[in-house]
Amino acid sequence: MITFACMQRPLLSLHSILEALSLDAACLSLLEQTPEYQYFIHSDTPEAIYGAIRTIGGILNAQPQADQLVEDLEERINIISHKLKFIAEENKPKVAFFQDVFPLTAAENGYLANLIRIAGGIYQTRMIPHESSSDVLIIFNEKPISQLLTELPQVLSTWSQIPAVANNQIYIVHHPGYLRQPSALIADEAEILAEIFYPKYFVFGRDEDVWMKFEWQ
Repeated sequence: MITFACMQRPLLSLHSILEALSLDAACLSLLEQTPEYQYFIHSDTPEAIYGAIRTIGGILNAQPQADQLVEDLEERINIISHKLKFIAEENKPKVAFFQDVFPLTAAENGYLANLIRIAGGIYQTRMIPHESSSDVLIIFNEKPISQLLTELPQVLSTWSQIPAVANNQIYIVHHPGYLRQPSALIADEAEILAEIFYPKYFVFGRDEDVWMKFEWQ
């Protein structure tokens, strides 16, 4: 049985934006008191996140830094989009996310869907293992890697019919700072997924600190 988690819309990480703008975390309380707060806290698309960063920059008298940050994020994401623009929809990998394997917990939210789209994948929701056609499985949680590596084979042994399992396309995102909520790290996260989906097109080196491929057979 699969539990579906993270169904609530994740909130924008204001801490990540303040850090990216080199502003003190104490500014968070000020942002929470502004009329714009309810607007930008629910941002989960690139365009909405860019708008939120600019709004926050304006509120905190950091407009030049905010504009530069948005320009940098847009440029990095546009590089990914440009490289993938000729890949046909039928050739894009179908991707499923799991927050845990014991109990089996699927992770679904709009932000993940947007990241997968940017990185050239097709987001699979409400995945039923014995009916799945997923090409890539991604697992992320807070468990020690040693525990997860022990649990995963027990689950995957019953999923041999899934393309991702049959083709050893299983990945663990072990860094707790990524893929949890919308943030100023959106370009990093898009790059992480792009190099997982298309290793021949992208090499960002994030397999050294953020993710690992799980070879189970």
